Amino acid sequence: MRGIVWSGGKLQLVEGLGVRAPGPGEVKVKVLSSGICHSDLNMIDADMLRTPVILGHEAAGVVMETGAGVTGWQAGDTVAVGTQTPCGHCRECARGSPRNCDETWGYSPGQPFSWNGAPVYSFSNISSFAGEIVVKASQLFKTHALPPEQAALIGCAVSTGFCAVRNLGQVQSGDRVAVIGIGGIGVNAIAGARLAGAEVLAVDINPAKQDIARQAGAAHFLLADRGMDAAALAAAMREAFAPIDIAVECSGAPAASEAAIHAVKRGGRTVLVGMTKPGAVAQFSLDVVLSGREIISELGGGAEPQRDFPELIRLAESGQIDIGAQVTQIWPLAAFADAIAALRAGRVTRAVLDHTR
Repeated sequence: MRGIVWSGGKLQLVEGLGVRAPGPGEVKVKVLSSGICHSDLNMIDADMLRTPVILGHEAAGVVMETGAGVTGWQAGDTVAVGTQTPCGHCRECARGSPRNCDETWGYSPGQPFSWNGAPVYSFSNISSFAGEIVVKASQLFKTHALPPEQAALIGCAVSTGFCAVRNLGQVQSGDRVAVIGIGGIGVNAIAGARLAGAEVLAVDINPAKQDIARQAGAAHFLLADRGMDAAALAAAMREAFAPIDIAVECSGAPAASEAAIHAVKRGGRTVLVGMTKPGAVAQFSLDVVLSGREIISELGGGAEPQRDFPELIRLAESGQIDIGAQVTQIWPLAAFADAIAALRAGRVTRAVLDHTR
């Protein structure tokens, strides 16, 4: 099979990749589509991964083979793939908080791939830049009418943005919500807030993001100056949209995170879900917290896949979330470099790779 391998020096499309057979509780999936997330690029830029490794963590495809003990799945099933891998039996899982299980983010399949006779590492329990992957059966979610280029985004962009608003932000009808960073996560935060009945201000440094923000449900758009510091951005947000009940920061920029913390009203809540670069630091006065503001953050927007993913798929298939509008362009796998360049340049909401081309 084909796949995109990061060897520490460059990304390269290679032929002849292998992947091991599924073990107990595992499923082999043929990947049809993969989204490209800024988190993948952050890992490359930070140069902190064991190599060689296959990146990618947004996948949709077709079940090929099941391992021992797997029930409910058979060859030919169309699926979206999630990254979380809770153990299912620890204290947190038993309490209904699987996202707090140590294995949810700490589990790793190790080196399920091979290339030129050498083992290759997996990334984020998926490695969707490979043509075939082996994952836990619990990571799979049935899709029906949802095209694979849309279903792939359920695993990160859609679920992170939507659940950041619902699970972490606890947005309710009548709330005033500011969303900073209108990329793949941001548009879904807007969509989630709209479905909850909130009024939304979208904030971005790119004027081209206004159309997709309004299409997702934002009533207002603030074009931020690229040179603004945190205080200036917070002031601009308050001037444009006060009072702000909830701010959802989706870019991962430290200044934007600081602005989100200071922009909300007394008693407001700031949700930080943008993936930062390793070691990034945000600063704020403790007076912000002492005056009643709340800051909350969690990987994946606090999504609980077994509960949330089927609902998100249903909302997408019924048209209540327009994932198709978020897919700016679909590139064949061989053109992955062009897709990454477009993402880095801010020209796309979500870039998707088509493994069939």
